[in-house]
Amino acid sequence: MKRTIFTIIAGAALLTSCSQNKEYVIHGTVNDPNLEGAKIYLVPLENATVETIDSVYVENQSFEFRGTEEKIADIRIERRRRLGMQNLLVITEPGEIYVTIGRVSSSGGTAQNDSLQVWKDLTKEYHQTSSDLIRAGKRGQVKAVREAYVARTRQMAENVGNKSTLGIFLNGRFKETRDK
Repeated sequence: MKRTIFTIIAGAALLTSCSQNKEYVIHGTVNDPNLEGAKIYLVPLENATVETIDSVYVENQSFEFRGTEEKIADIRIERRRRLGMQNLLVITEPGEIYVTIGRVSSSGGTAQNDSLQVWKDLTKEYHQTSSDLIRAGKRGQVKAVREAYVARTRQMAENVGNKSTLGIFLNGRFKETRDK
């Protein structure tokens, strides 16, 4: 009898810990104290509806989202207070995710979000390099820079797993070049 009760308790504890492992927690901060009380939205990039959009308010320059569904989403501030603030792509994968919303937003804390931040930095660098080349009259070099950027993005997708949420997102960026 004692063994049966122990087995039931151990099984319940195991189920509880397994379900907790699937939860994501987004710990967010905002850089601007003027955003106190602002509404922050977590908007899925695909199939966003009133039912799938989550929202919270900034309190003490912080906010938090919790859930269990893995998806790529956009964190954004309510429209009337968004000016000058950068939206932030995030993957709601299991684990502790840390984000900062401001003029330059960032995320990290989980494998896919760390990789997504690297890709966002790579993308920013690509756009800056392309703009610099165009301003310098070196338009011919832009194509090579883009090809290198696309190749690196595809390699990142392969590294994180083409079937992962981030892999699917990254592979979807350059469909036009894959068809050629």
